[in-house]
Amino acid sequence: MNYSMGYPAGFDRNLLQFSQELWNCSSLQARWEELTRFAEKLGFEKGAYIIVPKIEGRVEDRQPICLSNHAQDWVEHYNSHHYYFKDPGMDHLLSGRKVDQLWTDYTVRPTSKVDSDFFNDVRSAGLKFGVTIPLECSNKHLVGGASFASCERTQLGFDAQMTSNYPVLKGAVHLFHTYAQEPETLSEFFGFTPREHECLLWLTAGRANKEIAHILNLSEKTVEHHIKRACKKLRVTNRTHAVARAMTFQLLSP
Repeated sequence: MNYSMGYPAGFDRNLLQFSQELWNCSSLQARWEELTRFAEKLGFEKGAYIIVPKIEGRVEDRQPICLSNHAQDWVEHYNSHHYYFKDPGMDHLLSGRKVDQLWTDYTVRPTSKVDSDFFNDVRSAGLKFGVTIPLECSNKHLVGGASFASCERTQLGFDAQMTSNYPVLKGAVHLFHTYAQEPETLSEFFGFTPREHECLLWLTAGRANKEIAHILNLSEKTVEHHIKRACKKLRVTNRTHAVARAMTFQLLSP
């Protein structure tokens, strides 16, 4: 079944209204909440927006950044088990394939490549019907995507929903993505304070803590504190990886 058709009659006005609501929002979080409300009206009750580096190597370097309105206990379970590298949806995004992926490709009759623990946990969480949408980023070092779970509980209901409502959801996701992927917006995922951002900038320039402290008129202890907090927000364990990850996400513009 082809779900990539144009917008059905009667929905264009809703999508235009959604675009205006996004424009009026002043923060990434507000836009995300606008998108999830819009998606829920279309019958897609839970969603996640993901941006992940294409880098191969250390897990710290490849960890995605994410917005989600799934239950917090599920999000924590998913992250603690590093499911973002066992999830076929993430593999689909990193593969570079442009086509959308239905969750039923791996939640109904999974192949041997699907991790059994992941499969069982996803089914236990009630995540059977849904779709993953690949999103191209202007930063070629990153790949984006959005996944939304359907409120439908039967294949017939899901097929009908995809035919009638999915093209509108996809349009809304792409509108959101135009805002979310911008470098100045990506920094909102990490929540740096101005001082943490300044310390990262000078760290990238190769300055030692003593030099940064002198430049910013701070104590070395305070600089060390800011850098440690920035590393924690970047989910890295040392300064070198902090700089590499910040540069990958283009977070270091003055």
